[in-house]
Amino acid sequence: MKPQKPEDFGAGLVMTLTRLEELHGELAVQVDRKIERMREADTEGINECVACEQDLMRRIGEQEGLRRLLTDRLGRSYGMSPQKARRLTVAELAERLSPPHRANLIAVAQRLKKLATRVERRNRVAGALGATMVKHLGCVLSTLTASPPRAGAYSPGGGKVGAAPQRLFETVG
Repeated sequence: MKPQKPEDFGAGLVMTLTRLEELHGELAVQVDRKIERMREADTEGINECVACEQDLMRRIGEQEGLRRLLTDRLGRSYGMSPQKARRLTVAELAERLSPPHRANLIAVAQRLKKLATRVERRNRVAGALGATMVKHLGCVLSTLTASPPRAGAYSPGGGKVGAAPQRLFETVG
């Protein structure tokens, strides 16, 4: 097996970050789709989006593991410990590479950062929307299960008689 050079690890890192960019793009689409399904109150659609998101997150995790491995090996090829290599920013790693790999690594890292920020923002919107939906459904259920005010009636002798409270579900069956 031929020894690998830093450029090999740099090229692998660019490919891995490109794949992460693609996966984050797919995740952004799924989060937007989930928000739309939430607005439509389409629970089946929401569940499908969540399942898709979970699969994408699993795949992102796999690529993140590969990214860490390549970062460790790139650092090791420069005589660094894996821990030190992991602490380096992309710019610090890129400055050690030749110009084409350097430019590619910085460009893909910037695009990935923008996408990850977009996904994070959209997830916050989805979370707030979900919390509002839960609160609304809680109010609806409280209304449906609450006892109505006591209805009054009159006895044959003309006196007021109170009726036993009934819940809406007990009334309509």
